[in-house]
Amino acid sequence: MRKLSLVLVFLLLAVAGVLPQPLRVSLSPVLGSAPVLFGVEWGFFDHEGLEVELIPLASQRDRLFAFQAGQVDAVIADVTSVVLLAARGEPLVVATAYVPEDPAKQFTVLVQQEYSGISSIEDLAAALGTRSFFRIALPLQSDIEYATDVVLESHGLTPDPRFYFGQDNLFLAASMVIYGGVAAAVLPEPYASYSLTFAEAEGLGLTALGDFSGIPPLPHLIVFQRRYAEEHPEAVRRFVSAFGAAAERMNEETKEGLLSLGAPEVIRLFCRGLNPEEVLVHPSVLAAIEAIPVPHFQAPTVLPKGIYDAIQRWAIEKGYVRFEHPYEEVVTEEYLK
Repeated sequence: MRKLSLVLVFLLLAVAGVLPQPLRVSLSPVLGSAPVLFGVEWGFFDHEGLEVELIPLASQRDRLFAFQAGQVDAVIADVTSVVLLAARGEPLVVATAYVPEDPAKQFTVLVQQEYSGISSIEDLAAALGTRSFFRIALPLQSDIEYATDVVLESHGLTPDPRFYFGQDNLFLAASMVIYGGVAAAVLPEPYASYSLTFAEAEGLGLTALGDFSGIPPLPHLIVFQRRYAEEHPEAVRRFVSAFGAAAERMNEETKEGLLSLGAPEVIRLFCRGLNPEEVLVHPSVLAAIEAIPVPHFQAPTVLPKGIYDAIQRWAIEKGYVRFEHPYEEVVTEEYLK
C-alpha cells in the first residue's frame, strides 16, 4: 500500500510540472555540444537529478524545425539560429556553450589550389561568380555565412547569394572542394584541422586560406524553449551547472582521454550506419583525429549584446528576418550562478 501511495504521489507531481519529463536536448556536431555529451557520459546531469535525452541532428535546418515544433526543449545553436528562432518562436539564450579562444582561427577557408588556381582570399574574391564552379560551400543562414560575408566585404567584394552553395554537412563541404564541385568551403574547428590532415594523408591536397581576425568570437549557445524555462527554472539552472562542471573536467582531461571517449560517440550520434570500431582504425582517420586541437572551454556566461545586435542587423539586411527582436527579450542571465 505504501509503495502504491508513493507511485501516485510521483505521478501527481509529474503532472503538476514539479518533476519535468526527460530534458530533450538537440545536439549539433559542434564544439559547444561536447560538454553535453561528456556530461552525460560522466554522470554530471545524473548528479544534478536530471534525465537528459540526446537528440542528435546534424542539419541546422532540422534543429530549427524541431525547436519550432516543440519536439526538443533545448538546442546547442549559433547566434544566427537564435535570431532566426526569435522571428518564429520564443527562444531563450541561457548561456554560452563555447567561445572560440582565437577569433582569427574560428573558421578556415579551404581550397584545392592545384585544381582551382586559387592561392589567396584575393584570388577567391576575384574569381567568385565568374562561372558556376567558383562558389563557396557553407551552411546558409549561419554564423559561418555572416563571417564569410564580412571577410569578402573586407576585400572589397559585396556578398552575393550566388557566391554560396548551401551545405549543412561540413564533411561534405570539404569533399566538394576536393572533388571539384566548388572552389572553396568554409569550416569551423575541429572540421578544418580534420579535413586538412585527412586530405593530406590521402594525397588529396587541400590548402587553408584566410584570416578571420576581423570577426569577433562567435559563441555556441545553450538555448531553451521559453515555456520550458518558465515552468522548470530549477531544471535549467541544474543543466547549466552540470554543463559547466563537464566543461571544467574536459579542460583537465588529456587529449587521448577525450578522444578515446568522444570520437566513438560522435560517430554513433552523427554518422549513423558507420561502425566506430572500423572507422577509427583507418590510418588517415587516426592521423586526422590526432591533428584536432583541444579547445579550452570557458565557464558558461552571457551572450554579449554587441554580437547579437551585429548578427541581427546582418540577418535583416540579408532578408532572413524582417523585424528586430530586442536582445533583452531573447537573452537572460537568470540561470547563471
